[in-house]
Amino acid sequence: MALGTRGSLYEVLRVEPTTMISEIKMAYQSLAKVYHLDLSGNGRDFIEIHKTYEMLSDPTARVVYDMSLVSRRRTRTTSFGCLCWSGFHPTRRWEIIVEENGDN
Repeated sequence: MALGTRGSLYEVLRVEPTTMISEIKMAYQSLAKVYHLDLSGNGRDFIEIHKTYEMLSDPTARVVYDMSLVSRRRTRTTSFGCLCWSGFHPTRRWEIIVEENGDN
């Protein structure tokens, strides 16, 4: 599977959104060894991995990216009959539960 077909930056580096920066660095280094220009000859995958690492290793950029993911999830959730609330709660991940159950 090509890297460009993955859904999120976390999937590109094959890590979870809760992963620490040190673990992101290790994941980047292991993928960089496989997809490096000198070894694989496929520059697109290496560039995508590198840009993803730059984004997720910068704490400010990562927070902005994570907030955009939350924003995208909010727009796909059911409002549960309330126009002012999208089903998101910081301690209860309604949007993920709804997506996992396949309810819309």
